[in-house]
Amino acid sequence: MLKSLLIIRCFFIFILIGFLHVQIIAQLTYNELSVQYDSPWTFKKLQLIPVRFKAAGSDAGFADNKMFNGNLISFGDAMNQHKIVVKEMTSGGADVSTLMIKNKSKNNIMLMSGEMVQGGKQDRAFGKTIIIPARKSKNYVSVFCVEKGRWDDKAKAFRHGGTADAKVRKQIDVTQRQSKIWKQIDTALILTNKKNSTSAYLKTFEQVNPEDSSYLRYFINRMKNSDSAYAGFIAVTGNRIINAEIFAGTDLCLTGYIENIKSYVRSLTSTDSVPSKTHDEVKSFTDKFLPDKATQKKYLSVNGRMYYDNGNVIHLVAYDNQ
Repeated sequence: MLKSLLIIRCFFIFILIGFLHVQIIAQLTYNELSVQYDSPWTFKKLQLIPVRFKAAGSDAGFADNKMFNGNLISFGDAMNQHKIVVKEMTSGGADVSTLMIKNKSKNNIMLMSGEMVQGGKQDRAFGKTIIIPARKSKNYVSVFCVEKGRWDDKAKAFRHGGTADAKVRKQIDVTQRQSKIWKQIDTALILTNKKNSTSAYLKTFEQVNPEDSSYLRYFINRMKNSDSAYAGFIAVTGNRIINAEIFAGTDLCLTGYIENIKSYVRSLTSTDSVPSKTHDEVKSFTDKFLPDKATQKKYLSVNGRMYYDNGNVIHLVAYDNQ
């Protein structure tokens, strides 16, 4: 009898630990995170302010704050390695707002909001951050059009299109409205003198700027020479904050890191200058969404988005309302 009671007690303790584990990784506030205002990574016009987990490693109750134990790859890598298939939704009529994705691999695959696929009947951008589970054959993903003037009868092969700049991503994350996204794309095409017959947003990135590669090299090397306890970063250029990207696991952060750098670089303009935001100004921004869940929910309802996987927070995106 005593042995049975001990088994039952251990079982409930195990369940409670599992519940607390979920709760720990589901919170993205000052209680769990440390913003390193005084240790920014700066290269030319772009500055990244690291956001770290306070309790990294075994003391946190889970290994290195990883949600998927290292079994996670980016959408871009999955496309390049032919581990994923993207298909149009055509049965019963074309559905421009949904793509069907098949994961052929043993890896979990992360798709980020604003990440793009080029080709098909028209170019699209993912409408949210989600995890495509390993070996799951049918996943229906919401998308937005980033090429409003084309709908081909003979669809082109899909390929990875990179990630949109912060202004387009903001419309995806905050408004979730196609008309707002098209309006922002039209503005971007005009400003870059890349207006074209199909209003293809990706035309703005056809010519690779060597300057962009220097940013990418610097920040990739900076991450390689750092530890892996990062939850995310706050991106700054000149006297403006591009956005904050914070993830619920170090594996999520690292998986999305390169695409986020590309997005930040695409967000730089000719009028931007060397980052000049003070620590207090950046903290004033993070104080709007990191103090507690209630404050966070209120701010992100109009200035960002929280994305979930199976009920757990995986990705927080916040934009400055100044």
